[in-house]
Amino acid sequence: MKIQTDFMNVKKEYAKLKTEAERVAPLEDENGNKTELFDQLQELEVTTLHDCEAALDEAVSKADEYADNPDALRQYERTKAEIEEVQTKLDDLTSSKDAKLQEIRNKSNPWQAALENYVSKVDKLFSEYMQEMECTGEIRLKRGKIDEDDENQIGNFKDWGIEILVSFREGTKAQILSAQVQSGGERSVSTIMYLMALQDMMVAPFRCVDEINQGLDDRNERLVFRRIVENSTRPPKGEPFEHVGQYFLITPKLLPNLVDMEEEGVTILFVFNGEGMHQSIFFYELSHLTLCPLV
Repeated sequence: MKIQTDFMNVKKEYAKLKTEAERVAPLEDENGNKTELFDQLQELEVTTLHDCEAALDEAVSKADEYADNPDALRQYERTKAEIEEVQTKLDDLTSSKDAKLQEIRNKSNPWQAALENYVSKVDKLFSEYMQEMECTGEIRLKRGKIDEDDENQIGNFKDWGIEILVSFREGTKAQILSAQVQSGGERSVSTIMYLMALQDMMVAPFRCVDEINQGLDDRNERLVFRRIVENSTRPPKGEPFEHVGQYFLITPKLLPNLVDMEEEGVTILFVFNGEGMHQSIFFYELSHLTLCPLV
């Protein structure tokens, strides 16, 4: 009789605990669907009361280890504080990076627009000058490549540059100016015409070139000389200081019968050297174009 009574008491206690457990941690919701707790319990490896007691003892032992080791708690608090400090610095750096990127964009956009405008003007003049010589030419802005991994899409400005494309033969496609494609004379003509196109983009008191006509055939040299004279003897565009500047062309020889030398703004200076000459010769001219043949 005592065993039966104990059994009934335990059964009642079990029913009471089960009811309380289902209230605190229900395994089903109001609609009869299994809760997340039910799935977690199903994944537990323990299946018997003995296994449950063993798992509980292990968990209590681990908890006691942390409770009995105050250094572990202090280390946890230090590590947590360090993580929070690093996260704060990271947030500040991210914010600063975004601000710098926006600053670069704000400066880059007008800079690119102005640069493209200048390149377009130089390209137009260069094309016209090359057409006068029955050639074709183009000035192109080369932009730096944007890496696929560059999420900011800023690009690498150190890779930017100017490309000069020329063609000296009818029906051939313009190619980038290089020693591997064009001859020395062709490169000289292209360089001179490019400098002439750049000349209109800036104001300078004078310009000086040394033997710029060397390596040119007679036809190209005459055309180049004509372009130099025309660009160097233009009147000021507006204010007197907006003149094209004096142009010094130093050369050991010139072609005969250069009719452009008859331009009023052209002055020829002969610099002689020998035993009977002074050690130094100084000259100053106000002419737009000064030719200095070395004798």
